[in-house]
Formats: sequence, structure tokens, C-alpha cells
Amino acid sequence: MAFFYFQIYSVYGIEKEIQTNDKQLVQFLQNYWQWFGNSPEDNPDNNPKCSIHIDTNNSIVFLLNPFETGETSYDCKENPIPHGYSILFPLISSFCSQGDVGLYGKPYEEIRNCALSLDRGTIKGNVAIDGKEIVDIFIDNGNGIDMDKNKKVVNNLPKSSQYYIEIFSEEFVDILATSNTTFTNNWEKEEFKANPIYYNGVVHCDCIIIDTDEFGIGTHTLKYTISAKADPPSPTLIADRWDFMSNTNYKLVIQ
Repeated sequence: MAFFYFQIYSVYGIEKEIQTNDKQLVQFLQNYWQWFGNSPEDNPDNNPKCSIHIDTNNSIVFLLNPFETGETSYDCKENPIPHGYSILFPLISSFCSQGDVGLYGKPYEEIRNCALSLDRGTIKGNVAIDGKEIVDIFIDNGNGIDMDKNKKVVNNLPKSSQYYIEIFSEEFVDILATSNTTFTNNWEKEEFKANPIYYNGVVHCDCIIIDTDEFGIGTHTLKYTISAKADPPSPTLIADRWDFMSNTNYKLVIQ
């Protein structure tokens, strides 16, 4: 599976990736949050042996969102990945929706600003397959809301740019809330407890996508280390900041 997107190179040696509204990629990210937001068995708080979702309809695999997860290890050898599939995981990712606390029924622009603000600040990502580093990247999203104009991306390895892609929905997508939601404090109303509900939402991701051709048939390790830091967007939101490092380790089988 191949993905294509544009790059702009500045005279300062900084690479800027244009946000892609590619509908297939946006669909993948929508599906990612539908999985990760409604699968408590895959949530790191529950210490799963393996945290993975294999989407056989779209030949893509989703791995753990590393936001503030610390040190985690997953043995997914009993969940073999078909050769030819692609593997997606976030460096940092967010969604906001018309079902969120304080945003119920709000227009697109407010939902957009919420989602982009949640991916503000700086992110450093390193990815290795079988101990060999393939991604070393630094991203500065500024205040988030204006990242389409001010975003800075520096690829410290020549190959990093072929795995990194930014995904953003320029129109509403479907955010699913069910009785299995892992975001119990996120929703304005508890209508999802009776029946699953889709809210209009916006998704954004600084993502990594790796084709399984990079692995080859057999057993492999995948490690991604993420450091992220963001200050609060307002002096009145002192608690709304983060400064963390997460190490995520997978054992995978490609067949």
C-alpha cells in the first residue's frame, strides 16, 4: 500500500509537510479513533498482552497511541499481520467532537480549533525496526491552531520523510462513542450508554505509516519513543499541559 503527499523545503533546512486531507487517510484516522476510543481491552491501563487492531477491510494495522503511556511492551505474535498490510500509529494525535464537554453542537471551526490545540507544542519521535532506527524526527506545532502556517518538521534521518505523514480532516468525520468508551469524562451527555452514537468531529495526527515490506516475513520488533511537551493555551488552564516520554515496544509477526 503506497501513500503520496507533498513536501516543501525551506532554505533553512527545515522540512514542512503539508497537511493532507486525503480521504482514505482521513478514513483510516477516523477508524483509528473508533477503535482506540472504544476498546478498553486494548487500553494500556488494563495491561493487555497485545494492543493491536487489524483492519482486514482496508489492509491496515493500528498500534497504541503513545500519549503519556510511559514504558509499555506488547507481545502480538499471536496476532499475525498479513504481508502487504500497512502499520499506522501516532506520534501525537487528537480528536474533538460535537459530543465533547463544552462543545456539544458547536460549529466546525470550534471543533477544529479544539483538535489542533490538543496537538500543539513540540514532539520528537524515534522509530526502530529490529533495532535499526528508521525515523528520527522533530516537530514543532506551535499553538496547534495555526500549525498550517507555522508548523516545522525536521527529519534527522534521510528516510524519515517516507514514513511520516500529517493527517487532518477538513470536514466533519464520524467520532464513535459506545458504552465501552475509554474516554468516560469526555462526553457532554451520556446518551451513548443506551446506544452507540456518532458525533461530528475533527481528527488530526502526526502519524507514522510503515509498509510491512519493510519488515519481511517472520518475527520482528518495533519500538517507538515519543517525547512531547506543550504549555497550557491559556493562563486559566494551568493543568492543561504535558511533558512526557513514552517507549512503546512491540513483538510482531508478518506472514
